[in-house]
Amino acid sequence: MQPGETALLCEAGLLVPDGHENVAVVPGDDDDVPVSLFWSDRLGGLAAFSATCGPLRVPPEQLVRRRVDVAAVLASMMGGLELPSCWQPIERVDGLAWELGEVRLNNGPQRNSLWFARRLSDRVVQKQVKAALLARPHPRLRVLLTSSRGERLDDLELPGTSVVPMRDVLTTPDAPAVSGEILGARISGAPPRDDGRPIALSPDGRTLTINGNEVLTFTAPGHVAAIRSLVAAFEEGRGLPVGEITHLGSPDRLFGAKRWKELSRFLKSQGGLWRLVP
Repeated sequence: MQPGETALLCEAGLLVPDGHENVAVVPGDDDDVPVSLFWSDRLGGLAAFSATCGPLRVPPEQLVRRRVDVAAVLASMMGGLELPSCWQPIERVDGLAWELGEVRLNNGPQRNSLWFARRLSDRVVQKQVKAALLARPHPRLRVLLTSSRGERLDDLELPGTSVVPMRDVLTTPDAPAVSGEILGARISGAPPRDDGRPIALSPDGRTLTINGNEVLTFTAPGHVAAIRSLVAAFEEGRGLPVGEITHLGSPDRLFGAKRWKELSRFLKSQGGLWRLVP
């Protein structure tokens, strides 16, 4: 990260001090390996020994260790949701999962429990998060936002929980803020717009309608992410290399035998690019 970027994150309160380093990289040395510090009365502060320059004073600001303030980051991203005014994230899995509070979606009278988890593509983390969810049962559908990509969550199933990759419900692709409207549509499974198009996808990405009468539904986050990409490419008149659809090497591996049997009638490879063909 560049110094200017670090300063911006610090000014926004997203990076906060978290102790000090006891080693430093000495400028000018070729190996770029951190070396231990020592006190120098002559230099009036902590110093590091350079093989080329001898003892060099290390500026105190260079030694400040910083960490991401997760609460501040989540607060900045959840500002558009109807959460209680006094909400605070509660850490449920150390450094990995937080319970954010009760959120109202689609202007409904009831609230859903909202969580956030990172590194959810890791199998060990999945087990930890699942245990935390089971320890906190909820009478209504729980919403779990995650920074993990949808295509890496193909087989993930969590009881009573809708897992939503955060990048799918941002206000805009470049804006780090969750859209309550998009998230609400994703959770409710809103039907696709009926405007006569040969291919239409519901706002939540789970219902694909082809030629007005073929309806395919998807629930796994990886499937939803792939279908969103394919529909977007169809609307732009282009195909996608398999790497932009799945990291598994082929769509049939991603969707599995049953789902692939339905989808393969409309998903074709042409010149090495995959396209939806209504």
